[in-house]
Amino acid sequence: MASPPPAEAGQPGRPLPEPSPLTEEFWRAAREHRLVRPVCDRCGRSHFTPQVACPHCLATGWRYQRSSGRGTVYSWTVVHRPPGSGFDPPYVLAVVDLEEGWSMLTNVVGPDGGAADHVHIGLAVRVRFDDVAPDLVLPVFEEVP
Repeated sequence: MASPPPAEAGQPGRPLPEPSPLTEEFWRAAREHRLVRPVCDRCGRSHFTPQVACPHCLATGWRYQRSSGRGTVYSWTVVHRPPGSGFDPPYVLAVVDLEEGWSMLTNVVGPDGGAADHVHIGLAVRVRFDDVAPDLVLPVFEEVP
């Protein structure tokens, strides 16, 4: 994790992800409001998080491909006691199954950007992009209306 950004109005900064050679393209796509995921060149399966080798067949060749950003909530919880400063509880932490066959640990947000109030397993969601820092956009999910 990178150092938190400077505090604003007395609030501690949120820890920010630190892009690596494996994840830089993911974060670049997010800044462009595109959700991408690694897809194996050999078996054609999607996986997430980006890894040196495909977790399904162990091939080392893969490339990022665009995702529709549509999925369903597989599992979720409400976090009332965050792991550190900079997170504004309560918030919904969820595993979302995307329609291309991959899963992502993410936040489910309500219309105002805060915690969603009626998340349930099987809830249809879509990606939304939140600008949290000048060079960082986080993909989060919201209920499909």
